Amino acid sequence: MNNLAITYQHIADILSFETPKSQLEKTLSQASFNWETIIKEGSKHFIIPTIYCRLKTKQLLHLLPEDLIAYFEYITSENRKRNEIVLMQVHSISELFNSEHIEHVFLKGSALLALGCFNDIAERMLGDIDILVPPNQLKKAYNLLCKNGYYPSKQTLGNDFFEHKHLPRLKTELSPTRIAAVEIHRKLFVTYSTAELEHLSIFKEKKEHNNVFTPSIKHLMMHNVLNFQINDYGALYNSISFRSIYDTIILQQKYKGNKEWYKNKIFKKYFIYSSLFFNDIIIVKHGYTRVLTGFYLFKLKHIKFYKSWNKLLKLISFIPIITNRMCFFMSNSSYRKAVIKDRKRIFAHFTSILSNN
Repeated sequence: MNNLAITYQHIADILSFETPKSQLEKTLSQASFNWETIIKEGSKHFIIPTIYCRLKTKQLLHLLPEDLIAYFEYITSENRKRNEIVLMQVHSISELFNSEHIEHVFLKGSALLALGCFNDIAERMLGDIDILVPPNQLKKAYNLLCKNGYYPSKQTLGNDFFEHKHLPRLKTELSPTRIAAVEIHRKLFVTYSTAELEHLSIFKEKKEHNNVFTPSIKHLMMHNVLNFQINDYGALYNSISFRSIYDTIILQQKYKGNKEWYKNKIFKKYFIYSSLFFNDIIIVKHGYTRVLTGFYLFKLKHIKFYKSWNKLLKLISFIPIITNRMCFFMSNSSYRKAVIKDRKRIFAHFTSILSNN
């Protein structure tokens, strides 16, 4: 596929609540319509069930090849089963934490499931269950889960020398009521901070739904945007995530508060790129909007350049990290010994950074 911009627009039109059904039906009916690229990009963005559910809601499934419908139905059905178990797990953890008076809120996908944000629970694909806990209760929460069937995953040496946003990932043996790993967060970001998403602010405005605590809709929106922009490097690569955008659209429909925070630079860029494909995302246009979106569209239309550009950005962003680690390597003997002992894995990691992947 030489022009990802076309594929992105097709995916956006499928997910959108604003694109007219007649317009989408006309697009999907074209003999040249390329479902292969939709599947490829939809898989990368973890939205195959979302695509199926939106097409079903719009009553457009009859336009798909039968084998593709069967594939979509299978993936969506399996995700529905998984999410039902994950939701049971969320309620179980919530009950456990509440019984021990551990303050907490569920984050990201698990919070959206608990709030019943989707018409079909299968719409959203998610991995781990993310939970924010106050600093003074982190150890208690972690140990409580360890006493109740969870166990830490194997850690790299970085966990011993550098602070992460969450404690070591907790796994669990698969069972009818447990299927997802759990990450207990001490903070939402390592390299970014905003008063709006500090512990005090989030816990002060937390909401309860069916005995499950989540951040407010505003905080869920802000975290959703920043999680992609910061933790998933969306701001670095000036890219978009369809799963993140769909979450934003769903949350926007529920949010009635002040939108002044939209004007913050990092939020603004997210909405500018999102609005390029989605009419659901309404922003105030600025002078440099055309420059940003123009360059992004150029990259999508020239995939080889896009990949080379992202590789260059990745290398540039890696320079301050490696410089910091080298300085620490020289000054800290314990870290130096740990690096030498783990040199094979570290070398493999560096190789992957420098590769085309």
